[in-house]
Amino acid sequence: MLLIATIDPILRKNLQQTLTERGDPFLLLDEGENIIESVLCHNPSLVVVDLYLTQPSGLEILRQLREKGFSGKVVVLGGQSNQSLAPEASQLGAIQIIGRPFNANQVLGAVRVASGDLD
Repeated sequence: MLLIATIDPILRKNLQQTLTERGDPFLLLDEGENIIESVLCHNPSLVVVDLYLTQPSGLEILRQLREKGFSGKVVVLGGQSNQSLAPEASQLGAIQIIGRPFNANQVLGAVRVASGDLD
């Protein structure tokens, strides 16, 4: 299962359409949803978290997941305004950081690489 948490409604819509067409199991979350609890409950094989989340921040979500024992793969969606957070995200185990601007295909490409699904 793939869990994606992003503030971008257009990205969520595009990912939902593509992932549904591919038949991949997924959960898309917006800011304010119980992201940490959802990850711990569903134990996805891959989490994509947006650093632009604010309550809690994407970096705080990653930090709390690691503190609570989640050891799964994490890809981070970043941007120019939070480039300085990339080293900390890497230290917390983010396997890839995708900088803005990006589109759904770039995110899905990163998901495929992180999942080892390169067919």
